[in-house]
Amino acid sequence: MTRTTSGLGQPSPEIITVVSQKEGIGATATAINLALALAATGRRVLLMDLDPEGRASHSLGYDGHGRGCAERALLDATIAREMIVATGITELYLSPASAGLGQLERKLALMGDSHTRLYQAIASLDVLSLDFDHVVLDCPPSLDLLTQNALVAAHRVLMPLPCDSAALNGLPRMIQTISQLRAGLPQPLYGLYLLMHIADASDPGVIARLRQDYGRMTLLSEIPVDDTVKEADESGQPILIHASASEAGQAYLSLAAEWLTMGEQGDQPDGTWHFKTRQDRMAQHRVKMSEGIDTWRVSRSSRLYDPEEAARVQDSLALEALFQVTRPPERFKLAWRPGRITMIAGLLVLLAVPSVLWLVAWMSDDQSRIELGARLIGSDRYWRAGSALLARADENAYREILFATRLVAQNREQLMICGEQARERRTVATCTIDMPTTNSQP
Repeated sequence: MTRTTSGLGQPSPEIITVVSQKEGIGATATAINLALALAATGRRVLLMDLDPEGRASHSLGYDGHGRGCAERALLDATIAREMIVATGITELYLSPASAGLGQLERKLALMGDSHTRLYQAIASLDVLSLDFDHVVLDCPPSLDLLTQNALVAAHRVLMPLPCDSAALNGLPRMIQTISQLRAGLPQPLYGLYLLMHIADASDPGVIARLRQDYGRMTLLSEIPVDDTVKEADESGQPILIHASASEAGQAYLSLAAEWLTMGEQGDQPDGTWHFKTRQDRMAQHRVKMSEGIDTWRVSRSSRLYDPEEAARVQDSLALEALFQVTRPPERFKLAWRPGRITMIAGLLVLLAVPSVLWLVAWMSDDQSRIELGARLIGSDRYWRAGSALLARADENAYREILFATRLVAQNREQLMICGEQARERRTVATCTIDMPTTNSQP
């Protein structure tokens, strides 16, 4: 009955059984929201409601009239096209429950293959024109024969878990029961996963112990139990329909995104994921899911159609189109935008090139070199550079400047005294100075 996708061991359809130890944990909400999130990515999903209460069926708008499709599938060990109903949500289908499921256990107990009836029924999906990617099984909150059928058929088991000591103490027995049911079956079980539901009263010690004791069985995603979840329960709507942008809604999207990465090839040689790479991949899935849910809200053929939201989107598209018309045309567009450092370096190059060209032209004659050398030689810092430049330009000029420089150096103190006397008397002062030798070579 199991098809596999190319290149991976991921079964298609993947059968996901959502099971809980007791009522009120959130197993039905988990099954519905997981199915919705997977369908939002464009995957075809079948949600089978095995709970006689039919909460999943009611949440997706099924009125409950007619014979229960899940009941017929278990009795006949096959699924016909008429046992599957459309939900009005693209890619999401439902096999609804009925009250007759409550009396079905006695009939199943008389059958020799009582534990594999659902397994056989799902195997018959191959003959239908609908190729499902996922089959999500919502079970009653007990380990009765209906739940046992779902556990036998599962490829993966998802167990929502409240973070309290009672759930922690009962978990080993639950895992042992599932292992005993699956012993010797040809149907592969790829894993059992624990989904923690975090309330304000949750014990942090229990959360830490769960992750320590059960390791990779505990999912990264955690579902917060807040007022938004309670409001969604009271309205009878899944949280992804009632408030997909809420913290709990985003947590369910993370759950579905994490679930999808389990069946994908990781980036490491052994097929697993680096943590950061997996987080990035999950973020991509969440974006696609959010876009899918938004599409449902503006599609007239969807049961989730919201006229106000559709009007807002239409107005936004109209404004965008108007902006495109009125916006001036772009003359050119740069495919690459330089950074700040690159722009500064380019500006310096532009300024340096003409400066160098001007300097080369300015120094092309002797007179220019004489002027520059005379300016440089008067500075202690550039004495040697100026001397060399001036000596190459005009040897006589160099000798004259060098003689004048030595004359000032040898008589600096006497010249300063004469200068002070001239300032005091406000007259011309006569100074006696010593003449340096004139046989200096450049």
